[in-house]
Amino acid sequence: GAAMLSLRNGRDDGDNTEEPAMTGHGSARKHQGSSTAAGAGADSETIDAIEAEANSYFQKIYQQQLSLQDVVAMLQSFKASDSKREREVYACMIHNLFDEYRFFHKYPLNELHITGVLFGLLIQHKLVSSFTLGLALRYVLEALRKPEDSKMFRFGMWALEEFKSRLHQWPQYCSLIGQIQHLRSAHPDL
Repeated sequence: GAAMLSLRNGRDDGDNTEEPAMTGHGSARKHQGSSTAAGAGADSETIDAIEAEANSYFQKIYQQQLSLQDVVAMLQSFKASDSKREREVYACMIHNLFDEYRFFHKYPLNELHITGVLFGLLIQHKLVSSFTLGLALRYVLEALRKPEDSKMFRFGMWALEEFKSRLHQWPQYCSLIGQIQHLRSAHPDL
């Protein structure tokens, strides 16, 4: 989303091969009808509005105008909502966050911390399940395997801290975490 794109743009990190911002999210795009030109245009406007709303929440998160506890409560409400639009905003926010993972290493540290905590809270509060939960856990594991002094390792630790009370539910995952030597020596409490 645009809010997240701004986190990684405008920084001189020597990488000028920036990928374009996402133009939409999978959930709403799959439901887009194309039976008539007018109908498709209306769907496109709705998708754009959903994307804009999702991005506005991310802006508030990163400008610290919306607490992460409030974001979790909002996403829980949206996920279970009778409103199709709210469910689509929820899906868009989750999709955009996951789609952005490949750019997290470019985030400024403060925004990466916010993102790591949010990522962990999504797992802790069961806001992601099945395939998406597996992907979230994989991303955290990948991050924890990075060198201890890297930004991505810190992201992984911030995320893990938020859902460590659920770790007992995934013994194989715990085994994989336990195989990370630098994590075992630096954090024996895990």
